[in-house]
Amino acid sequence: MSTQYDEIGALYDEVRKLPIATIEHDNVQATIKPYLKGANVLDLACGSGHYSKPLLTWGAASVLGVDISSAMLNAAREFAASDPRLTFHVADCSVPQRYDGGPFDLVFGSWLLNYASDKRALTQMFRNIALNLKPGGRFVGITTHPTDDPRAETEKALSVQPALYAGAKVHITHSVDDGIATHVVAPTRAGTVEFDTFHLRKSLYEASAREGGMLGALSWRPVSIPQEFREGERGASDEECEEYLTVPHCGILVVVK
Repeated sequence: MSTQYDEIGALYDEVRKLPIATIEHDNVQATIKPYLKGANVLDLACGSGHYSKPLLTWGAASVLGVDISSAMLNAAREFAASDPRLTFHVADCSVPQRYDGGPFDLVFGSWLLNYASDKRALTQMFRNIALNLKPGGRFVGITTHPTDDPRAETEKALSVQPALYAGAKVHITHSVDDGIATHVVAPTRAGTVEFDTFHLRKSLYEASAREGGMLGALSWRPVSIPQEFREGERGASDEECEEYLTVPHCGILVVVK
């Protein structure tokens, strides 16, 4: 996996303040919370720990955060404020390896799978997930919106330009086997964040999960906009919400080992 986030550093956290990040956060909570009571959790590609602490708040007993970027993990440790239930480890999440404290009840991957450029890399990520899960444990992952035509969906998003994207754009740089390579540009109050990623076919995610050892129930959770997002200070109009739902920026994958 790339260490591009060593250069981006804390600026990436500004992306978490965009409207689409709030929608994502609410959908993640609704999906993962039922599985967290007393769970020991592995948080792969944890970055600066954006989800690590909420996982505890939502019911996890402990969280081990793993990321390839030492700069992002330094920020995560500061954010954790010496909470003994939170620990962090520098490692490449795309390389299968056992982590201390495992096997885990649940593995969470926030924007991990979209850094796989092909089936081999994606399968290796799932092998790492399966290696660190207890039998019957679950993986919950945030990734690109599931589709078997990533190019058409990305082009549609560029054409529609939903207001809730707040200026964030995903540009296609070139084609790869089973998908596209992309360059993300997200303007924030602190500056523009740019990084590279991939959008592979939905069917490839599913096949790679099976090949990587995740053989239980597999489902994609539809992205929804919580009612409270439409109300109050962060409220969005019905038109803005419906526009976003034609090209949601993410999907949530749930797979049982």
